[in-house]
Amino acid sequence: MKKTSVFLVFVALFVASCTSTKVIDAPAPTESYLPIMDKPLPSRISIPVNILLEDLVQQLNLELGSKALFEDYSYEDNGGDGLMLSAWKSQNITLFASGNTIKYRVPVRLWMKKKLFFGEAEADGELALGFKTVYQVNSDWTLSTKTDVEYHEWLQSPKLKTGLGSIGIETLSNLALNYSKKSLAKKLDELINQQFSIREYVAQAWKSVQDPVLLSPEYKLWLKTTPLKLGMTPLITDAGTLRTKIQAECLNDLSFGEKPIFRPNTQVPELTILNDTGDDFNMQFATDIPFPEAERIAKGMMLGQVLESGGKKVTVEDLRIWGNNDKLVVMAQLIGSFKGKVYFMGVPKFNADKNVVEVADLDFHLDSKNLLYKSAGWIFQGPIRQKMAAAMSFPLDENIQSIKLTVQSTLNRYELAKGVVLSGQLEELKVTDTRLTPSGIRVDVFSSGKVRVNVSK
Repeated sequence: MKKTSVFLVFVALFVASCTSTKVIDAPAPTESYLPIMDKPLPSRISIPVNILLEDLVQQLNLELGSKALFEDYSYEDNGGDGLMLSAWKSQNITLFASGNTIKYRVPVRLWMKKKLFFGEAEADGELALGFKTVYQVNSDWTLSTKTDVEYHEWLQSPKLKTGLGSIGIETLSNLALNYSKKSLAKKLDELINQQFSIREYVAQAWKSVQDPVLLSPEYKLWLKTTPLKLGMTPLITDAGTLRTKIQAECLNDLSFGEKPIFRPNTQVPELTILNDTGDDFNMQFATDIPFPEAERIAKGMMLGQVLESGGKKVTVEDLRIWGNNDKLVVMAQLIGSFKGKVYFMGVPKFNADKNVVEVADLDFHLDSKNLLYKSAGWIFQGPIRQKMAAAMSFPLDENIQSIKLTVQSTLNRYELAKGVVLSGQLEELKVTDTRLTPSGIRVDVFSSGKVRVNVSK
């Protein structure tokens, strides 16, 4: 009895092994990529900068309103000149600018005390000084200024108060005037350089722009910018506004996943003086569809699909994607009437009408064709190739729309720094190229629009 049972089990296993589908795997295409360096995508951004002179005047008046322009309370200073002198702004400063020249009218209250042979003499007075500042931006982004006095006007002549009464003192007045001109001119140079610390702002912007920005937390979409060089047009004055345009050239890269690793370049490039530039920008950047993400999308459409042809069936059990030079390779593991791995290949292209990356020419790899002709020619009559091609459709609409919304939201009113606001309009965003990299399907995106920067204090 036991021998009969063993015999029957052996026969059953033998029959099952004879009737089961033999596993046949087609040769796999190798994973390889074209030996071309990923081409840089340079972007150009031209930003008009407008500085209201009224805001500059208000800031100067605020800065000078609560502190002395200069103070000297020692007879021994300035080579022992025997003179104490202090100056305070007595009225608001007025300002006019033309070209690279700024002119001011600065009303000043003077207090002075002179050491005399018979004691001390104290006086005060008020005058208006007219200054002219000529400035230029140096190649290292520092500001050079030279301020001179153009005229003076006594609003209240100084009077010397002594024990003999108040008497006019022309000599002391001229001494105080000459000292005031020199000290105030120096003070104004310092204030202008403080208010327009261009290099400090440029260095800060140059460094901060290199830090990758998370555009979409949901998709983990990052924008990484690598600035290359900066240029600026000469400052001009128009209708009470100082105007210039700054042009930046940079490389931009979009990626999905974790925050990109970067090494900041702290070396600010030298200034390039430009004759003129537009108020537009064009940005080119790349976004990736990683192979794991492409596989996830394709598996969602194909895994478990039962495909029939001529009374025979196969089911897609697994799927993998990689690159072979400029073609996308799709491995499909099948079970059923045919059991094994077959391979498809095609060139990924962007379909602008559908806003997707697709592989419309997807077809069986040559080695898979040869294998199937011999062992499972019926598969060619079935829908597997069409179904697989339809699954190779990777939508970019959400990515593009997310980029559009994020960029436009930034351009609506973005405060670069206190009192420095960037605004603009995104006019175009389109895909220009599609190619394969070792990490996935790379898509180049081009955008253009207009931007401007308003500076107020």
